[in-house]
Amino acid sequence: MKLGLFLRLAWSNIKKNHQLYIPHILAGTGLTAIFYIMLTLGKDDRLRNIKGGYAVPEIMMIGIWVVIILSVILVFFTNSFLMKQRTREYGMYNVLGMEKSHVGHIMFLENLISTVIAITAGVLSGMLVYKLCCMFICKILRVSTILGFYVNPECVWKTVAGFAAMYFAAFLWNRIRLARLKPVELLASAGAGEREPKTKWILLVIGLATLGTGYYLALKAESPLEVIKDFFIAVILVIVGTYALFLAGSVAFLKLLRRKKSFYYRKSNMIAVSDLLYRMKQNAVGLASIAILATGVLVMMSTTVSLYAGCEDSLKSMYMDGAADLFVEGGYSYRNDEEEKIYRFQLPEEELRAITERIAEKYGTKVKSFKPGRNLTESMTVEMNGATKTYVQERSFEIPPENAVDFLFMPIDDYNQITGRNVQFGDGEIAWVPLSDNAKDLNERVSGTIQFGDKTYTIGKKLDYFPQKGTEGSLLNVYAILMPSIEDVEGVGRQISRDLDWDMLRVSYMYAVQFEDTEKFAENDADHQSFADFCDAVRAYAKKEYDGDPSTHTRWDASWHMRDEMYGIYGSLFFLGILLSIVFLFATALIIYYKQISEGYDDRGRFQILLKVGMTEKETKATIRRQIVIVFFLPVITAVIHMTVAYPVTKKLLALLMLSNNKLFLLCTALTIVAFTLLYLLIYRLTARTYYRIVR
Repeated sequence: MKLGLFLRLAWSNIKKNHQLYIPHILAGTGLTAIFYIMLTLGKDDRLRNIKGGYAVPEIMMIGIWVVIILSVILVFFTNSFLMKQRTREYGMYNVLGMEKSHVGHIMFLENLISTVIAITAGVLSGMLVYKLCCMFICKILRVSTILGFYVNPECVWKTVAGFAAMYFAAFLWNRIRLARLKPVELLASAGAGEREPKTKWILLVIGLATLGTGYYLALKAESPLEVIKDFFIAVILVIVGTYALFLAGSVAFLKLLRRKKSFYYRKSNMIAVSDLLYRMKQNAVGLASIAILATGVLVMMSTTVSLYAGCEDSLKSMYMDGAADLFVEGGYSYRNDEEEKIYRFQLPEEELRAITERIAEKYGTKVKSFKPGRNLTESMTVEMNGATKTYVQERSFEIPPENAVDFLFMPIDDYNQITGRNVQFGDGEIAWVPLSDNAKDLNERVSGTIQFGDKTYTIGKKLDYFPQKGTEGSLLNVYAILMPSIEDVEGVGRQISRDLDWDMLRVSYMYAVQFEDTEKFAENDADHQSFADFCDAVRAYAKKEYDGDPSTHTRWDASWHMRDEMYGIYGSLFFLGILLSIVFLFATALIIYYKQISEGYDDRGRFQILLKVGMTEKETKATIRRQIVIVFFLPVITAVIHMTVAYPVTKKLLALLMLSNNKLFLLCTALTIVAFTLLYLLIYRLTARTYYRIVR
């Protein structure tokens, strides 16, 4: 047979089955466009050079693997669905005299035409939308828009080659299935129905056990370490439990409804329940997939939106509740080879302030306040008798002992200056503040006294506030310890050096600085040159004090520099969350649409009989609504339940990323659930119309 005939048949088949092919092509177009956009974002060097843009390529290259996995699944899913719906047609070709090789040629050309359209439209739309994506990224990073139209040839051919390989692999899979079927089987397979499934009690028990265990692990985790350790196990268990309960639990639920005579023996309910029950084995997998995808959308959008929207709150908590615009520290050291000893010196407070004031004037403002915030942070184990020892993980992901905690030490004078309080306590006494939500009372860990350095201290008053909040990222419970003097803090530093047998500076001689016009400083320091100026000034002072080549150590931790970092990382995550949510919504909409079409074709003959025996179109529509209410909204309900259970553990994970505004996360979660539910309802209404048109 001639190629032209095959092409005409293939094109005619696509037009005739446009109801199946258009969503297939649109999904391929969308996936190709998103893949091209993410790949190009990962390769666009222009983004690396904008303020905060360094994180965009790295984060996009991580997210692209999620897109690849979902694209492979969706390409095979849509091609398998098309194969199932077209099987009887292919069988008819075989019966009319075509060989299977001829049918295979038609399948190949149909696949080729739809693939070329999808990939071409996807790449072209990706090129056009890429500019909008760049503008949006610049907007969320708060920088000027990148000018120019950008096309990366490498990304174009990688996108084309990757999706062509996916579609070709799906075609080969369908071609192998076609070759194994006999003509009679081809004619019968498309119309083959499902027997009434039995209630699989073992699978039901497995589903309840795995889902319950996953929920338990998510709810019991208190410390950040437990959250990290149990989170991924809980996710896997919940996924397994969801599929098992949809497969076995949905059948049991429908049979329970059937036993309830007051509900079942209504005309529309009876038809809906019976219809779903007979094909629940096929529906359950799709519905469970929708539930998992919906949960993914809810988690991604609520977390990424919260992180981005909470940048200013996180920044404020990191910089002493807004009491500091800059943390500054400077010192130098040199080695005496004869004595084999390292001498370390800190810049005097007066000199450090003078350097900071000169730099502030250079960038258009003045120093408003300059307060000491000297501190030391270390992980330690605490025994009940008060003995402490420095704790160091010996291997990655090691589970610390239960008595391991993080301590943040600060002299009481520095605390009083920063907070404006006047806390006093006796000699040999300490005050303390729990910085973790679930931290135990310190008196429950020790019996009245605790040893730091070479001294034993009495545990004194518990305070309700500590200005330094940048400890949310700790995996251990965190306590702030207020000590009588800086000498006591230095004593703890010497203890740590002895424990680790490593002589190095442990105490951070940091000062918290506020400026009169921070925005002016940040505007004039867009290229972060102020840090280099500070390093040069410290180096010049060190050379003046020591005739040689001393080593310097500096800290110039500006809030505006950190703001750029945070918006870069969290803005990139926010954009990635949007793209991945779109992909997940593609998958959700496709599964729903194809499921409605499949159900419509299966039910068309059945509903025509019902209309002939007296059932009205209004009652037919009511039956469709019953199916939606009874079963098809279970995925959304399941996703909301999953999200509700995951809320506490997700909140703890966000705390590790410095998000401390729980009200913001709760609001973002609620708004995400509402928005997704409305979108889901819209998709169902549109697909229900398609279903009704088919059965009518």
